Amino acid sequence: MPEHILSGIKAIIAIKLKKEGKLQREIAEYLKIDRSAVSHYVNGRYPSEKVLAVANEIVELPIKQGIFIINTLSRDKELTNRIIKNIYGDSTAIEINSDTCILCGGCLECEYDAISINNTNYLINIDNKSCVLCGKCLKICPEHIDIK
Repeated sequence: MPEHILSGIKAIIAIKLKKEGKLQREIAEYLKIDRSAVSHYVNGRYPSEKVLAVANEIVELPIKQGIFIINTLSRDKELTNRIIKNIYGDSTAIEINSDTCILCGGCLECEYDAISINNTNYLINIDNKSCVLCGKCLKICPEHIDIK
């Protein structure tokens, strides 16, 4: 079932990219799918209307809820990062409010080494190039790290 919902989200993005003038080859590479799947998505042959309806609901969710769901649909973090940034914008990033951060260190367990602490000023730093927007830091943070 998750792969069907992921297909619906990919179809929404494929249609969007096609409208932006991208070639089927470019869309296929971007979404890590076969070119024939892009053709099916763009021409409305696949996925079903029900799957597209669920995918549209996910795409319309606020970013915090959306990234959790999208991350459960695929283990490919590079792909989920692309999908999230396509839906919510290229500038989508995790942000830590230094005024509310209690330096508990929970977020420092990032498996992508995207979060570190500056030992000089004791501020948490996020390397948005390394961050794959997996959302694990959002779940663990008692002060509710933000995403924008």
